[in-house]
Amino acid sequence: MATAEPLVTLRRNAADAPWTVAELAALTDRLLGDSGNPPGKPTTDRTVRFYVTRAVVQVPFGRGRGSSWGYPHLVELLAARLAQASGEGLDAIAERRARLSPAALEQYVARHFTAPLPAPSEAEPQVGLPIGTGWRRFVVPGGAELHVQEDHPLLRNPRRLGAVLDDLAREVNPSLEER
Repeated sequence: MATAEPLVTLRRNAADAPWTVAELAALTDRLLGDSGNPPGKPTTDRTVRFYVTRAVVQVPFGRGRGSSWGYPHLVELLAARLAQASGEGLDAIAERRARLSPAALEQYVARHFTAPLPAPSEAEPQVGLPIGTGWRRFVVPGGAELHVQEDHPLLRNPRRLGAVLDDLAREVNPSLEER
């Protein structure tokens, strides 16, 4: 199995985001195990949500069943699990998260990996989607697209969808003025 620099391999996981809380927890445990730092106890949905209440991990994107977790959450969760395994308390871990930049937190995680991570394998192409699963595509000026699953609650709220698209357009093209 090929290996790569921990930081490079860690960043390659960003392409797979967003994740559900269960997927985030499972990915965290897999990366910890692959890096020579297997967690003492499995990371669970409940663990992740508890970390959010303690400001160890930032809140997810969205709310309720439609919430998702991205690469920043993965890095924060890995940092928290590594620090906790070395005996640090949650207050100290939350303070580090608040103090360090995202890049510095990535470096913290990469430094604590004791074995090289396996390079991610190329994903096999998905052969068809489950029946009833479709996607809506929204093109955003400035070179971005938003893909939303057909049954996502955002599609039932045009005002909220418009706000999300406006926010994304401003992020992609900061020269757009507030409307």
